[in-house]
Amino acid sequence: YDDYDYGEVNQLLERSLKIYIKTVACYPEKTTKRMYAQFWRHFKHSEKVHINLLLLEARMQAALLYALRAVTRYMT
Repeated sequence: YDDYDYGEVNQLLERSLKIYIKTVACYPEKTTKRMYAQFWRHFKHSEKVHINLLLLEARMQAALLYALRAVTRYMT
């Protein structure tokens, strides 16, 4: 459920990075060490870890919003 236009995202991010972001955010158990090593090779390890933490925080916030919406619908 979203109505976001991904046209800008497709222009700004390369396909491999989009795949990595989707995998980390939607299927974190499928993320491999090889994927991690290949994404943004010119970044330091600490920067990659920071990006991963931001992705997982975004996932948690989305889950909380969906749960809150379900509770709100149930209560009304």
